[in-house]
Amino acid sequence: MSLLVPSRVDQEEHLDERDAPRDAMERSLRDLRRFNLYFGGRRIYRKLLRMAGDETASLLDIGTGTSDLLMSCGDAPRLRVGLDFKIQHLLYGRVLDGITHSPDPISRVVGDGFALPFSTGSIDVVSSAHVFHHFSPDENVRMLRECLRVAARAVMVNDTRRNIVPLMTVRALSALRLVGSITRFDAPASVLRGYTMAEARDIAGQVGARRFEVMRLMPFRLGIVLWK
Repeated sequence: MSLLVPSRVDQEEHLDERDAPRDAMERSLRDLRRFNLYFGGRRIYRKLLRMAGDETASLLDIGTGTSDLLMSCGDAPRLRVGLDFKIQHLLYGRVLDGITHSPDPISRVVGDGFALPFSTGSIDVVSSAHVFHHFSPDENVRMLRECLRVAARAVMVNDTRRNIVPLMTVRALSALRLVGSITRFDAPASVLRGYTMAEARDIAGQVGARRFEVMRLMPFRLGIVLWK
């Protein structure tokens, strides 16, 4: 293993805790939105969507959080569904003080990525962003097979590559208190839980897709597209 690639360390992240304080949770969700905006997450998501099908495809996003990546696709997809296991994430920005605000075109579903509540081949493209690192290799194979079952065309994944550069970057942001308390723990943890290109390629090869591609994306991201 290169000196630039630390060993993988699997540890729970605070945002996943069911009893995370609301203020801290919401600050962390805002941090994640800013990472997607300023560190290329939205651009990468749309690029992979074009590879997986086209920008008019129906789209299911697993571990969607606040669904900001689905929103970044504009009005093109005829159906956009965001799935997350935490209803608090899905409600963020939509229900404040018990009042529902400004409905948007995203359909939100509470669910489990290992047992998706959708029929086989019912949605063109199934996606995930910054979800892959949360799971072991065997768990990722299981989840990607379930995503491929639901997909009519393809499955697309993107996540941070495990490398010392993104690790030092998020540690610097934490030291400068530019992110919230949860993110100060979770961002370094997520990098250390991430995968290398070779590890991601090994996982993708076990899913059983008709064909797949694993690509290096900047800055320090990896992408996987699995075609049905």
